[in-house]
Amino acid sequence: MNYFCEPSKGENEMWKSIKNDLIGSEGGIILQDEEYEGSCRITLERCRPYDAITCGVYGDMVHTVYSDPLVSQHLYEMMKKDLQAFIDADIEDLGRRSDFYEAFIERYR
Repeated sequence: MNYFCEPSKGENEMWKSIKNDLIGSEGGIILQDEEYEGSCRITLERCRPYDAITCGVYGDMVHTVYSDPLVSQHLYEMMKKDLQAFIDADIEDLGRRSDFYEAFIERYR
């Protein structure tokens, strides 16, 4: 099954900004921090000399990726789209949810 597809809703529909300019979980300055439909969250931090992107699906998965600041915004948007598509798919089966998490972590290392 292809877990990485276009979201069914508008690209930024239902994403809510949480907080910026605070210190994040990786010790960097939060550049972007967003939550989608109360189900998942993604945060971009500037840690110098790298950026960190931490995301999670509430109650199921947390994952952090370290990136060059030159590509971190693009990576953040890709991860955000994949998380949104997963949440929109409303997968209840634990096995299929686990399959998505494994594929997501493999894709974003």
